[in-house]
Amino acid sequence: MGIFHGILDPHFADWPHLYFYVAAAWLAPFRLIGVVQDPASGYLWVRILDALLGSITVLLVFEFGRRAYGWLAGFFGASALAVAFLQVRDSHFATLDVPLTLACTATLYIAYRTIHSRGLRPVLLNGVALGVAASLKYNGALVFSGIAAAQALRARAARSRWTPLLARLALIAAVGVATLVVTSPFLVLDPGMTQHGIGYIFQHLGTATAPAIGWVQLSLALWFGIDPVLVLLGAVGVAYAAWRRQPADWIILTFLLVYIVLIGAGRSVFFRYADPLIPLLLLLGGRALAALVERTARPQTRRLALASAFVLIGVAPIAHDVRYDTLIQQTDTRTLAFDWLEQHVPTGGRATVPYMAGPAHDQAMIDSGEHSHAATDPYVASFLDSRLETRYSIRELTRQDLQLTSLESFRSEGIDYIVVGYEIPGTGCRTDSPLERALQAHAPAVARFTPTNSCPESVFDPIDTYYVPLAGYSGWVRPGPYIRIYRLSG
Repeated sequence: MGIFHGILDPHFADWPHLYFYVAAAWLAPFRLIGVVQDPASGYLWVRILDALLGSITVLLVFEFGRRAYGWLAGFFGASALAVAFLQVRDSHFATLDVPLTLACTATLYIAYRTIHSRGLRPVLLNGVALGVAASLKYNGALVFSGIAAAQALRARAARSRWTPLLARLALIAAVGVATLVVTSPFLVLDPGMTQHGIGYIFQHLGTATAPAIGWVQLSLALWFGIDPVLVLLGAVGVAYAAWRRQPADWIILTFLLVYIVLIGAGRSVFFRYADPLIPLLLLLGGRALAALVERTARPQTRRLALASAFVLIGVAPIAHDVRYDTLIQQTDTRTLAFDWLEQHVPTGGRATVPYMAGPAHDQAMIDSGEHSHAATDPYVASFLDSRLETRYSIRELTRQDLQLTSLESFRSEGIDYIVVGYEIPGTGCRTDSPLERALQAHAPAVARFTPTNSCPESVFDPIDTYYVPLAGYSGWVRPGPYIRIYRLSG
């Protein structure tokens, strides 16, 4: 949206900038006809774009499988991806993970299709695809491992020496870097910003904010994110690929290994970092399942075998998808809390509200730049996660505030209401902080907004502030964090 206001430099390099420009190009015609007019409508239409890209990834997996392993393998792989929960969930969001997943899958497909191609065209295709993947998120550059595997297979088939292979890889890498520069030019034009952004990434991955190292996080993400049946199918597919060792197997397995080893070494790995792995794991799983059906099913039992395969692929993931989609249609607790505050906080009053787990922010929070990712333009800086409140002022409730045992600092600032919400998903069902215990000793909460009817044991990504469980929906009635509102008197 900032691009429409002439702000081409994001002043931000925690990830590259290509998708900013892609999203702006996508929104431009909708903005001209008046469909996109504000941040909310902009977010909605970028979410629609992500959903389309997620659907294209399903079609690409079918095409990749059809070309590499046969029609049935592609069909099984695409069917599994179409219902895999993380792929379905993250296609709801206006984030980079699904576009990156498509780019990685497409790059490996191009690497496979151009193994035996001659001339400059395959070098350019591989290099541009590499650059696009890296320009979406830096970890997209890891697809170079799959490209390298494809080029090594090409050199082996041609019985050429290592020197031409290394020269070809260097040329592909150069084209990739040039594509990255062209599609994210301010990474070069603002080197200080780029250095800060890349430094932050390494600091983020090296700082232990997740409860376990990345290999464990990725394993949990897959186990709960695509359901055990598809994880086991993917594992069988990997084993079968390691046994068959066809060209596509080498390309896919090399990428999977490099990605898991390098990303898994991080100490702050989000569950959605597993997204680029999912299409490839399910493609290999679909290929193994197709081989099983083709080798064991007799002509008269083929339909039964196909039906059984689809039941295996679809039943548990579809049930997971439906439970999730049913839940997120309900009103979020933050929306309910926002409406309550609108009715009860007087004009000119003052409230303390958490940022991520809270329902509102005010202009002072925007002006502080605390949550604006270094945006220098006021319009861009105003795109915060919660809703803007203009009737009353807000003081942010921080994690440090939750450790306070006295309410005097809030009284001295003229706070009327304290909104308690816990940033870490899955926490807050019970009183979890010294501050809230002090508030309860003062007076009970005047309003409570709970997403569950009990305190269920659900699975969340603990470092991703998304307040819908990955698994374990029993007892859940709506999305959102647990929110309790206390009135501060005296």
